[in-house]
Amino acid sequence: MNPLLLAIIGGVLVFALVVVLALTFAGQRSVTERLTRTTGAEGDSVAVTMEGTAGDRSDPLPALSEAVQGMEFWEEVQMQLLRAGLLMRPSEAIIICAISGSTGLAVGWLVTAQPIFALLVAVLGVGAPYMYMTQRAQRRQAALTSQLPDALDMLSSALRSGYALTRGFQVIASQMHPPVSEEFHRVLQEVQVGISVSEALDGLLARTDSYDLELVVAAIQTQLTMGGNLSEVLDNIAGMIRERVRLQGEIDAATSEGRMSAGILVAMPIVMALIISAISPGYLEPLFQERLGLALLGGAFLLMVTGMIIIKKLLDIDI
Repeated sequence: MNPLLLAIIGGVLVFALVVVLALTFAGQRSVTERLTRTTGAEGDSVAVTMEGTAGDRSDPLPALSEAVQGMEFWEEVQMQLLRAGLLMRPSEAIIICAISGSTGLAVGWLVTAQPIFALLVAVLGVGAPYMYMTQRAQRRQAALTSQLPDALDMLSSALRSGYALTRGFQVIASQMHPPVSEEFHRVLQEVQVGISVSEALDGLLARTDSYDLELVVAAIQTQLTMGGNLSEVLDNIAGMIRERVRLQGEIDAATSEGRMSAGILVAMPIVMALIISAISPGYLEPLFQERLGLALLGGAFLLMVTGMIIIKKLLDIDI
């Protein structure tokens, strides 16, 4: 192996590790110190300020941020980062993806010495941070849903005791654990800077993208405009959410084997190809150079995608 290539690969790996660790530890700051949310007048669009999501750090790619700020993709990345609880700028997420892709390219070339496999590992490296962000957002949403019944019971008790709605939010923020405490604390921060309770709740709904919270927000907003016994409505919603959480747990347990099988079926061909290329370089070259080999690869890819879609449809049970 060329010493210069080894030095470049080592430098990329060390730089990637330093950057990822720095951004990870920076993201562990308290939400109270780092997050500020602003909402539009109608509550249908939520803009995340760069200072709020990244503390006092300067933007590493200011030109990119200014060029694409306001685009649907950029705003979706911002929102997905918030849903995952990763308090960083989209530009920082892009840097991590670029470093991950470069590291994958270097590792793939080092292991297989084949450009096609190096590019494949690079693509996987670019997609790995996004997959991690998506999975983390899903876990955070599931944790939020499981905490929501207890939070609603606490809010209902506070309302029965004569507390105002915002005081009930404060009780949840101070007595519950993250992520529900963080989300209601953000609602309180928005109200304190002059945003109406209704708009702050719209922002909460946009951040979490939770069907259960949508019911809660609709009930609270209806009570704010028309009145009614909000505590009784919240008790009913809490009971319904508990039943949904119980059923979802049973469904997840019943479909866990299918999800694992899908993951193994997708990963096994790629892993086996990398292992074979590392053990016997050049063994799979006809698969990428011959017309028949390329046709077989295309057919295999289509079959894998079809299988993933079918398995996802079978395991996607809406309750």
